[in-house]
Amino acid sequence: MLKRFMIGCLAYAVSLPLCAQQFNELVFITESDASLNYIQQGRLQGPAVELLLSASERLGSPVLRKDIRVQPWARGFRRALAGPNAVLFSTIRTPEREAKFQWVGPIASEHDVLIGPKDRAFSLSHVDQLRDLKIGAVKDDVGHEILLELGLDPENIVVAHQVESLSKMLLAGRIDTWVFGEQGWHRGLIASGIDPDSLEVIYRFPARQYYFAFSLDVPPTLVNEFQGALNRLLNEKSAQLDIVK
Repeated sequence: MLKRFMIGCLAYAVSLPLCAQQFNELVFITESDASLNYIQQGRLQGPAVELLLSASERLGSPVLRKDIRVQPWARGFRRALAGPNAVLFSTIRTPEREAKFQWVGPIASEHDVLIGPKDRAFSLSHVDQLRDLKIGAVKDDVGHEILLELGLDPENIVVAHQVESLSKMLLAGRIDTWVFGEQGWHRGLIASGIDPDSLEVIYRFPARQYYFAFSLDVPPTLVNEFQGALNRLLNEKSAQLDIVK
C-alpha cells in the first residue's frame, strides 16, 4: 500500500513543471530614445521604465532597474524577435509587427516626424513630396517602416543604428531630413551633445501607440498577468502616458 502511494505521489510530481517561470526572469530590453525610456546622468529612467518597475512589483516579481538591458534599437529588436523570454519596450505596434510579438499596452502614443534644417525652409504638405528627398532613419525603427510602407525608393533611405549618426549626417548635408519620434528627437540631440536649434519639424505622420512587446515563446499567463497589473496601474494614473502634443 505504501509503495503504491509513493509511486502515485512521484507520478503526480513528475506531471508538474519543475519550476514555474517568474516574470522577473524574463530578459528586458530597451533603448535610450529620449521619450519614454532614456539614460540621463548615467541612470536609466523614463515613464515606460517606471511603469515596468511598478507593475512588476505588483506581480510580486519585481524587475530591477539594473537588470534592464539598454541596446541599440536594431539589436534589441532582433533579440526580442528571436527570443527566448524577451520583452522589448517601448515598441510601436504596427500591422507588419502584429504577429511577431505578444503585446501589452498601450502605454503611450506619439507622432513620428521629419526633422530638417531651418535654413532649407521646407514646405511639405503631402507624402508624394518626400520621394525626391534623401531621408535618414534608425534601422528597424517604426520610422524606417513608415518610409518603406510609403514605397519610397530604397536608394533614398539612409539607415543608421544611432540617432547621433543621423543627426550628424543631417547637419553635414548628407541627408535632407531624418524621421524620428516627435518627443524624442530634440532631447536625443541634446544628449548627444548636438545643438537642435538649427533644426525643426517639417512633416508629421499620424500618431501610433507604444506597447511592451513580448517574444512569442513567453508563457501567455505571464503576458496576461502583466497586462492586468499594467491596466490597474494606468487606471490609477487616470490615463495612459499621452505624449502626443
